[in-house]
Amino acid sequence: MVSAILVLLQLALAALVAHVIYCCYFHPLARYPGPFLARVTNIWGFTSFLRGQHHLSEESLHRKHGPVVRVAPNWLSFSRLEDFEAIYGINKAIEKGDFYAFGQKRSQSEASVFAAKSNPVHRQKKRKMLGPALTSSKVVRYEPIITRHVAGLVARLDALQQEQADGSLTGGGAVNVAPLVHRFTVDVMLDILFGSAVGPRPYTDGDGDDDGAGDICTDLRRVSKMAWSCSLWPAFGWVMNSHLVNACIRRASYNAEGAPIGLTGLMSRGYAAIVMSPEKFAVESQPGIVKSWLEVSGGDAHRMTRSEAMAEAFNLVFAGPGSMAAVLTAVLYQLGLPEGRMWQEKLRDEPLLLHESSTDASQSIELQAVIKETMRVRSAFPTAFPRVIMPGAESAIPGLHSPLPAGTTVSANTYVLGRSREIWGDDADQWKPQRWLGDQDHRRRMENKFVAFSKGPRGCSGKELASLILAKAVMAIAHRWRITSAAELRGRSYLEMQYDDCRLSFTQLSPVTS
Repeated sequence: MVSAILVLLQLALAALVAHVIYCCYFHPLARYPGPFLARVTNIWGFTSFLRGQHHLSEESLHRKHGPVVRVAPNWLSFSRLEDFEAIYGINKAIEKGDFYAFGQKRSQSEASVFAAKSNPVHRQKKRKMLGPALTSSKVVRYEPIITRHVAGLVARLDALQQEQADGSLTGGGAVNVAPLVHRFTVDVMLDILFGSAVGPRPYTDGDGDDDGAGDICTDLRRVSKMAWSCSLWPAFGWVMNSHLVNACIRRASYNAEGAPIGLTGLMSRGYAAIVMSPEKFAVESQPGIVKSWLEVSGGDAHRMTRSEAMAEAFNLVFAGPGSMAAVLTAVLYQLGLPEGRMWQEKLRDEPLLLHESSTDASQSIELQAVIKETMRVRSAFPTAFPRVIMPGAESAIPGLHSPLPAGTTVSANTYVLGRSREIWGDDADQWKPQRWLGDQDHRRRMENKFVAFSKGPRGCSGKELASLILAKAVMAIAHRWRITSAAELRGRSYLEMQYDDCRLSFTQLSPVTS
């Protein structure tokens, strides 16, 4: 028995050594530099992600090794703009792979537009998603909803400052705005998506067990972190999605009446409304995204099924609030720094009420410059969205020594590209909105470098909506207060940048500008 165990251990050790030798010397990607552990296992990327530092790790690797780095046995990371465009642009043979299943078995009919693998399936789903609800002309209908929630954010900031002034909070006159900003983005997104069909408005005001909201903000962050980690290390994803683990650690929370609360409660209410009782949306008085999807006539080829509407709605729940919160928090922080205060004054020179359009053309050049420069320096998604080389795309990425084998995973990190000196110059690490100012040709060239919303057919579906929400929130706060950043901006990067601490001091303008 002992000898049999020893033989098995020897065989396992021999297999491990053979695997290491193959990955380091004979694998098709062996010529590309990268950390030793990344050459032989996915654990390097997994642990880097769990520390919330994977964007900084990849930036350091690219600055050390150059534009192509091996970050997993079968995964290359790129840092050049032309490589980004090749990977994410119009290329029919570089597609999403099993990564986006997040360790679960899921058919393409069940997948949202975010997880759709093939370009034809993605194109069909995106038309259904955008056309009825998220084009520029449709997004402007949500402006009154956004205005109402911006007013709610301002009121919450007022209340928080009053608590600070009364001595209820510590912090020397500064308040932590990060949690309030995240609540705002969750509330406005859920209201635009569902209206009154899933719960109270604002949704996070119902944070007690009785009304089911629970700690929805924390739940959303936890899910995005867990899903991405499951895909970075498939073996971990398999374990975490097993029946045993689900039964042990993924138990829903319930209130005294037995109704689920938190994220489980939101999904339960969403399913009940969209799939079981869609008539709730028909009687909703305000415009909404799900309402628009369900109003598409039954004979229209772009009509979603109820299951599709459920998948797309929660795709927006998971992807929208966190990224918008990251950008808005970072913008306020940057405006509060010494180099940002002059830009506060520039924004106050603009009218408070923007034209009811989400397009960049409707916003002042200065406002665009502040938001885009912040997104460049502090990417909302400082991570790499992987793609897979399919047959026919082996030579799609230019400048490589040899074609990449079909099945190779490739990606380009938006944080790395946003900080690239090769793309932005020697001052790439500095926040300088003025780099976006200039004539139309200059701004067009800058826009060609801008990858925060991604590019090509798989660019951000919610870009127009996010632009309007961010613009109105930034302008409302800048017109009411003079902002001063009181401490370093702190947070970790997972799928989205998650800021936990952003301490600002507010001085109310007198008289309040309008």
